Amino acid sequence: MPVLAIPVMEMNGKSKHYLSEDGLQVKYTGPADMVQRRQRGWIGERTYLEVALLVSCGVLLCITVILIINEAVRHDDQLNGGASKLAATSTVCLSQDCVRAAARLLQGMNQEVDPCDNFFEFACGSWNKVNVIPDDRPSYNTFAKLRDDLHVTLKDLLESPVTSGECEASRKAKHLYHSCINETLIEERGIEPAIHLIEELGGWPVTFVNGTWPEETFDLTGLLIKLRLYNNKILVDQWVSADDKNSDVHIIQFDQPDLGMPSRDYYTKGRHDPDVVVYEEFAVAVAMVFGANKTVAEDDIREMVDLEIRLANITVPQVDRRDNEKLYNRMTVRELQQIVPGFAWMRYLRAIFDEVNITITELEEVVVYAPEYLRQMVEIINETPGRTLANYLIWRIMMNRMMNLPAKYRDLRKEYHRQIYGSEVERSRWRDCVSYVNDNMGNAVGRLFVQQHFDELAKNVALDMIHDIRIAFNELLHDVVWMDEYTRKVAEEKADAIVEKIGYPSYILNDTALDDDYRNVYFHSDKYFENVLENIKSIALANMARLREPVDKTRWSTTPAIVNAFYSSTKNQIMFPAGILQPPFYYKGYPKSLNYGGIGMVIGHEITHGFDDRGRQFDKDGNLKQWWDDAVIERFKNQTSCIVDQYGNYTMPGIGIALNGIQTQGENIADNGGLKEAYRAYSKWETSQEKREDLLPGLTHLNHHQLFFLNFAQVWCGTMRPEAAVNRIRTGLHSPGRFRVIGTLQNSKEFSQVFNCPAGSYMNPVKKCEVW
Repeated sequence: MPVLAIPVMEMNGKSKHYLSEDGLQVKYTGPADMVQRRQRGWIGERTYLEVALLVSCGVLLCITVILIINEAVRHDDQLNGGASKLAATSTVCLSQDCVRAAARLLQGMNQEVDPCDNFFEFACGSWNKVNVIPDDRPSYNTFAKLRDDLHVTLKDLLESPVTSGECEASRKAKHLYHSCINETLIEERGIEPAIHLIEELGGWPVTFVNGTWPEETFDLTGLLIKLRLYNNKILVDQWVSADDKNSDVHIIQFDQPDLGMPSRDYYTKGRHDPDVVVYEEFAVAVAMVFGANKTVAEDDIREMVDLEIRLANITVPQVDRRDNEKLYNRMTVRELQQIVPGFAWMRYLRAIFDEVNITITELEEVVVYAPEYLRQMVEIINETPGRTLANYLIWRIMMNRMMNLPAKYRDLRKEYHRQIYGSEVERSRWRDCVSYVNDNMGNAVGRLFVQQHFDELAKNVALDMIHDIRIAFNELLHDVVWMDEYTRKVAEEKADAIVEKIGYPSYILNDTALDDDYRNVYFHSDKYFENVLENIKSIALANMARLREPVDKTRWSTTPAIVNAFYSSTKNQIMFPAGILQPPFYYKGYPKSLNYGGIGMVIGHEITHGFDDRGRQFDKDGNLKQWWDDAVIERFKNQTSCIVDQYGNYTMPGIGIALNGIQTQGENIADNGGLKEAYRAYSKWETSQEKREDLLPGLTHLNHHQLFFLNFAQVWCGTMRPEAAVNRIRTGLHSPGRFRVIGTLQNSKEFSQVFNCPAGSYMNPVKKCEVW
């Protein structure tokens, strides 16, 4: 579970947890810890201007060191944690790496704040003032800054000329990027490609003149089949993934779908809610682009939105979907037809699996996660006019496809995005294109990235840290008093069985193997809209084609060039892509305290996901199974209820809305456990060393135990627009960064000891919550 995990299936997010949901998949790379392939001498081959710039940089570095040392003197007496006395006997590290690390930490801090009063403000107060949210962003944080660096790097890679020896996958990624960035051609083609798509799907009723749409020929099942082959999951979500109870085999799965707006919560107040109004206006504007009469569009879209509100109201809230055993319903297609009559399930499945030459019979087993939703959904569609259904289905696919059209059509989303997310303008085109290609051809782009920008040494360091933190988790198992000996033993076996994936899958460096991933996609440099359709269709077909294949548990569930981390319940696997092995998470020249507070906490977080309220439902082999005694489960729930109540009592500044402690409990459990494990591992490492690490310049008033917590906190620096904060609380499985810091540290006895926080102070409340 993108810092850190969300419980999800491999295909739809039910069994995979990720570290952060900022930007959905946060991606990043920076100059640190990357291999420079083209070596040059320090002075040789440099121009006079370059030499002058290097000398200037050297002078600035010296000035920076002097300023940092002065800063250290100014703050030496601020804290009473014993660090000042330690400074008298410890040396100060003045290497380039230490100076850079110290400068980064100092730039984010507000040292006027007492760390025991509000550690988030102490660690991030200056960062949040200096880093203003850009107009094109709903929020801005450490992850967003790192993602910006990544985009620049990937842009250079995708814009580099195709070489004679380049693999076909990399060529296709570059073709896709160039078709996306060619706005001149996109403008020339206008909306014609989208019109062809609408015609292929049978037409959009709202755009027909004088009510000429032939409703009598409307085929709902046929349209849903066409949309599924374009990877759209409207009215019903269907995919192929590992069977929760037999994770070695794939099975067809059904669930309630996503909606047009971010979550069901946006619909609960009805059509007159401001969010729904702007959504409706967006749909009307798009319909009019394709020729709809304004009055007809307003009437049709009103009925369409009423339909979607009804659908939203029959979906089950996320807070009520955390018990996988209750959600899991395995049955045959024949049985599905019996409990959900009124829809042609056999026709639907046969048609989409015919595309990959797989035969489906009535005895095919499927897993249904939301049978009551499906039953009520079929009742609703069977009493809804075909015109309204067709309008809704075509709207949902066109809503997303507007981003692939000329700028004036993309601009139609502006007011909607301003209302829902708070962002004022669209991102620059090249950033959109880089994101799209990396999101959809991640291993091809990842190949380019790791070949030029990844230090293989980072893999070995991460492996060592995983080893240490896994030991720390197993030690915690023996400390918890609510677990019996048998469950403790089996839990330790599960922890030991966790498989780690670091950096990137090795096969992407093999031309033949990587090319095979993209063998069925063909892109044209002059047809971006069609390239997008080709891509989403290939994704849908590739998913269907897995049905008769055994689950490959060695296969990665993410791609290399992202800053995030993941845990997969059905694979019992933790994944740390190449992108996250960068500052502030990790750098080979950093003190161990910073690395353990950064990537160490991330590692602990992902390990703990195997034992949070959802991960604990899966055994060491990735199967949904009750392997805990009922009494132990009850005691576990008592422990987690403390976490739920704690986070549910936090209110987001600026909007006055409380967090959802139930919805975020899995991530909060992982944050708390991950930090404790990483700190324990760091403390053991420090004890094993003959000499303490040198202090950082400008931060000699902080010892390395304090720096551990400081670096942990600075990972979560950031701010949100009010609209984005509302969206995060309504839809997010992670708490906002402010409370990932405050909530975790308020529960940490070690933090309070290290910073000498008085009992009862804000950061050291008397009541603390502990699961692991």
